[in-house]
Amino acid sequence: MKAIWHTEWVRKGLHLATVGIPLTIWFMPRSFWQWPLIIGTIIVVIIELIRFGHPGFGALFRRVLGPYMRRHEQDELMGSTYLTIACLLSAFLLPREIAVAVMGYLILGDGLAGLVGRTWGRIPIGFHKTLEGTVTGFLVNLGVGLLIFRDPVPALVGAAVASAAEYLPIPLDDNLAIPLASGVVLVLSGL
Repeated sequence: MKAIWHTEWVRKGLHLATVGIPLTIWFMPRSFWQWPLIIGTIIVVIIELIRFGHPGFGALFRRVLGPYMRRHEQDELMGSTYLTIACLLSAFLLPREIAVAVMGYLILGDGLAGLVGRTWGRIPIGFHKTLEGTVTGFLVNLGVGLLIFRDPVPALVGAAVASAAEYLPIPLDDNLAIPLASGVVLVLSGL
């Protein structure tokens, strides 16, 4: 149990560390962050392609990072790859305020929901989620929305959609579903 706990804290710690992406987009001009984000995403995708296409590299990758990977990530893209792609898409396709909010939902809300749910969650509510994790994610998402929008209506809508995106019955990694669903709803609602 201790090894699982340690592994989850490392995974979520790395997930939460990517908060620098939306912070940079919020505080810095586009000319500062656009190329590093594009190049970083390309590098992550290339590493994944090499991992799947070169057995020796794949074996080394699994030996080094395997303990921190979910079972399905052994044969599929890693959650971190989806996170990187989602940040890139959000940054270039959404208005800056909404892009930063949805990245906050993904990085902070989802990251802390997973950490709380897997570490302290006791009340299962389906889809391998717990009430404790879901409530944590919603409250963090609401806080992110209030900080960015400074208006409770879009903050509440964004938090609700981002939290609900975890439960959508679609074959899409939640690291893409959360920012895409909440971003589309926020843009279409005009809030």
